[in-house]
Amino acid sequence: MKYKRLICLFTVLCLAVTAEAQMKKVAQSKMQFLKLGIGARAAGMGDAFIAISGDPNAIFYNPAGCAGVQGVALALNQNNWLVDIDHKSGVLTYNTGRYGVFIADYIAVDYGTMERTIVDAHAWEGYQSQGTFSASEYAIGLGYAIGITDRFSLGGQIKYAYQDLAASQVWQYLRTEFENTRQVKNETDVVAYDFGTYYNSGYKNIRIGMSVQNFANKPIPLTFRFGVAMDVNQLLIPDHPQHVLTLTADALHPKDYSERMHFGLEYVYNNLFSLRGGYKLNYDEESYSGGVGIRTTVQSLHFEFNYAATDFGVFGLVNRFSLNFQL
Repeated sequence: MKYKRLICLFTVLCLAVTAEAQMKKVAQSKMQFLKLGIGARAAGMGDAFIAISGDPNAIFYNPAGCAGVQGVALALNQNNWLVDIDHKSGVLTYNTGRYGVFIADYIAVDYGTMERTIVDAHAWEGYQSQGTFSASEYAIGLGYAIGITDRFSLGGQIKYAYQDLAASQVWQYLRTEFENTRQVKNETDVVAYDFGTYYNSGYKNIRIGMSVQNFANKPIPLTFRFGVAMDVNQLLIPDHPQHVLTLTADALHPKDYSERMHFGLEYVYNNLFSLRGGYKLNYDEESYSGGVGIRTTVQSLHFEFNYAATDFGVFGLVNRFSLNFQL
């Protein structure tokens, strides 16, 4: 009863935090890279990952999900994002037992090299080339998760995010003549917080997750998430534990956009091979996703490889790869 009250209190607090966001216009947040889905397993399930526990990449969806990660685990992720943007991330977790799970993670985004131009009405092309520039972003975080009981977990993290959009040349005018130019550095940083809860009902392995992401005093993409997961095989084929079919659904309330829904499905055979599918509602281009996974064990080292592809409409497919190691 006490933990049910905690969940209710957490829900009220999350709604209070996001109430102001309902009155905001869309597209009012910077550091959009903090919204991108991370991990090939989650991406293959349409990023419907709030109520999934035991995967290190849960830190990017619901920190409480990391309470179920055993031993020492490492996850490395590669996201070949749109227009050749390079998006990398990683998570290291250590389960101490009774003292909970300690987490360290990072995200790094490289936008590559681009040409810098300024408007010049006297030039034949209408602009002047100022050479090339590069832009990048990163975030590093420290988190903690603990199982309060065998069914209820809490988790959170503090993270530092930095955005460098390079320097730009700005003309300074004197009446109608160009005087000179000055260089402006386009950068920003922020300290933000994520926190969440995870609850296993104990009935047919139905799980509930809730999280708040990117809580800060600057306009970054604050998002409230609520998710449910269920092992459908326990209803359909309870006498065949080698087959696990998990259905997930997440509801998102972002600060800088209207509500969204994510749906995911994962089939695991004998804890060795996985097939996944997902779908997202209320996105301009992103929709279907799918993926596969392979698990194996070499002595005491557990190894997992995951791949996912996401349909981005006119932009084509986005490919993601993940490697997980666990001792």
